[in-house]
Amino acid sequence: MAALVDDEALIRPPLLLYLAHARDLQRMAVAPTLAAAAERAGWGFECYYDDLRKGRHFGGGDPAAVPSGWAAGSLVAGGRHADRLLWLAASHSIVALGDSGSLLWPAVEAAGAEGLVRSRDPAELYEAAFERMGEPLPSLVRVVDGRPQGSHGLVVAPYLYPAFLGPSLLGGETVLGIDVASDEEERRSLEQLGAREFHGLYVDPARARDFPGGLDSSEGEVGVQTYATLTATLAARHADWGQGVLIGDPDLVAAQLPKARRLRLVPLYGRPQTDVLARTEPLLRAAREPVYGRQYDDHDFFALARVGRGFQIVDPAPPFDSGCTRDRAFPSPPAALWDVEPDDEQLERWADERRVLVTLLLWSGMIRELDCISRLIDLVATTELRAGLVLTSATVEHAIGSELSLLSVPPERGGVFGLLEPLLGSTGAGVAAEALMPPGALERSLVAARVTTAGILPEGLVPRGWWPLLDTSLVPHRTSRVGWRAGRPRLRFSPRGPGELEGGGGPRNDLRARVGSVVRSTRLASFVEPRRPFDHLRPGEIDQAVAEAVRAAGFTYMWTKASFGSPNVPFRRDDFLALSLTAGNWDGWSPFYTAGAAADIVRAERRLLRAGRPGWLATTIDSPLWALPGELLEHGAGLYRIAELVARGGRSGKLVNVTPHVVARYARLLDDRGSGARRG
Repeated sequence: MAALVDDEALIRPPLLLYLAHARDLQRMAVAPTLAAAAERAGWGFECYYDDLRKGRHFGGGDPAAVPSGWAAGSLVAGGRHADRLLWLAASHSIVALGDSGSLLWPAVEAAGAEGLVRSRDPAELYEAAFERMGEPLPSLVRVVDGRPQGSHGLVVAPYLYPAFLGPSLLGGETVLGIDVASDEEERRSLEQLGAREFHGLYVDPARARDFPGGLDSSEGEVGVQTYATLTATLAARHADWGQGVLIGDPDLVAAQLPKARRLRLVPLYGRPQTDVLARTEPLLRAAREPVYGRQYDDHDFFALARVGRGFQIVDPAPPFDSGCTRDRAFPSPPAALWDVEPDDEQLERWADERRVLVTLLLWSGMIRELDCISRLIDLVATTELRAGLVLTSATVEHAIGSELSLLSVPPERGGVFGLLEPLLGSTGAGVAAEALMPPGALERSLVAARVTTAGILPEGLVPRGWWPLLDTSLVPHRTSRVGWRAGRPRLRFSPRGPGELEGGGGPRNDLRARVGSVVRSTRLASFVEPRRPFDHLRPGEIDQAVAEAVRAAGFTYMWTKASFGSPNVPFRRDDFLALSLTAGNWDGWSPFYTAGAAADIVRAERRLLRAGRPGWLATTIDSPLWALPGELLEHGAGLYRIAELVARGGRSGKLVNVTPHVVARYARLLDDRGSGARRG
């Protein structure tokens, strides 16, 4: 008779799920109150905010400056938000409460989760939640302000959650929270629960005077402060509580409260964010790796590198933080991935025949990019493409429900084993300009990431290869006004400076403005583009300290941004080597080379075959620009064309499509023979 299962093993940990709308001001007071109470009760905590979502790639800047919904994260259906909740219910006992209009209530019911109360009223939510968790209701109420205030229009409330979580986690009293826009009835309802003192925290003075019944006390004033000065001050105040950093705009910070609670992340923000990063260097150096948030621009990756930290990008949308676990079943592959590759004799024959191998490096290393993984796996399964999937340990940890397990499943069973090779990218946990990191920082981060990844992936899939953001210095480069991108010529122009923009005092009816208006209203718009931040720079020589750190961390090969264009081995130490990328364009917005169209592959193919030497064609695909749910609708066909072209051996049919590790072995062979690939 089978042994009886211990009942305790079937008990799932309780998790409080708060549902609201992204425009509900009260959420910025209610969520941290519930999160702190759940922490004291030993419960998990999650929140989900309904919003207009377009599933697009938000690359930085002010979210208010992009089309509505572009900065709100993945599409609800395409991002499988309801499915992610069902996955969460498989490992947690969910108790849900919040807005009765939330789109997740059907999923809550389907999961068999407990629906506690459907209401937006803070008092109703607090009474039900505190009673259910067995927590006493406190008498102190913190009043916050969720509307813009001060001369710079700061939305302060999302950055105040440490004032709720800190006391709870450090043994202090739990508090209740409410927005200053509350009416008399909402205050009275809290008083009926025992609330006796209302304390304002960074509340606009005029709004504080209008708060029903007044405030018993108040602290903090925005005035002329910027996001950088204010959040740096708040971070210093809560440094004893904090162990890491969350950096981003108000909506991002509010939505990522569960992660901030679990990892004790203090919030920061700046416009640009390099301002606040410069102000908080000691905090960042002491923080856990990586920093979470989203970039204001790509200079954030450089600033964080200088303090030894990578950046892990998230959106104000799922995946749920509580889905981050290392205790998941991952099927064992039929063999080690390396054992099903072409043998050494085959590589010798290809070298004798002067064959050019081809592979793609599919970047999907950010948590916000998990939605790309299922599309990339489908792409590989459909085209039989052989490629690399560049991940981070954070991607792997959060990959529940992402079909990442299909890396272990052979194609005849519907998987992509043998076709798709996992690699680790940048710091292993996030992304930084690696060449700028302090000595030892990159190696430590990569070792930790490999340990994490090895605890989840089967031994036969643990990454051997590494992909960099920037493993070289950047050197000046002269650029022509005419360039080539995505298969067509582009005329580059310098965008207007701040003084020339509307409202900046500059003339708007000049010749340049009229020409720009004509261009934008015609088909010529697709042939012009602004000069980008990294247009005037290119990678220099490989930083050997970076290569040594990657080697010391246990990898057997790496890609490099150095020696772009021709097959090169710019660094080798024993069997470890660095390989150049040979196809694509300098991105300009970000400091790396990517393929933007099938034409980029064809041009490189012609050049490499014309050389008459054995070598490789390799390039990066910036997957979120193609495979996020909203981007896929517009650009998916272009990605398919690239994959299908590579899988069939290029336009000539003479290229040999393989995984990146096979290219590394081939490069090692060519280097040993002194033919084909050149030393950088």
